[in-house]
Amino acid sequence: MTKVINQKFKQLTTRYIPYSFRSRIEDTKNGVRVIQPKDTKDEQINWESVISTELTGNKKPEYLQDGDLLILSKGLKQQALVFKSDNSEQKTICSNMYYHYRVNKDSINPYYLAFVLNHNNKIRNQIEVASNAFMAVKVYSRETIENLKIPVLTIEKQDAIIALHNNIKQQQQCYQKLMDSNQVILTDIANQLTQ
Repeated sequence: MTKVINQKFKQLTTRYIPYSFRSRIEDTKNGVRVIQPKDTKDEQINWESVISTELTGNKKPEYLQDGDLLILSKGLKQQALVFKSDNSEQKTICSNMYYHYRVNKDSINPYYLAFVLNHNNKIRNQIEVASNAFMAVKVYSRETIENLKIPVLTIEKQDAIIALHNNIKQQQQCYQKLMDSNQVILTDIANQLTQ
């Protein structure tokens, strides 16, 4: 069995500070797209709900690149996801509800990092324990996240884990569609009884 090397999250990534909005993010036709927590589900970005806005501050934002890691900084459930563009020419940033990181080593698959953060019980527990859980909305400590010890496998093993993860997610989506379809059939049958 290969020995697993642990490295701190902050050794594997570079942190970027998200653009700080001082007020509600206003939707405009043009501008920069802003990913907010409402735009994500199941580690995916729902592009239909992402809005564009004009940036009014003087600070130039760090635009998202494919492979960037977004980690929710506040919320009921800690979540990490990897940014993948929808091939739009429009530039995209994340709201300051996220911590924004970029992997700085070729030997690390960003999807693997997100997988470990989302699915490793020991790591999730460390993040949850460090959150301000007594508040109505949990605040996840950036320092805790950056000091997490991540098991670093070979890139081949990381890729194999991600392929398995993606396969299982596809199966879950197919099962969900089947269950939804079955529910429609049952509802139709029940509705026909009262016609």
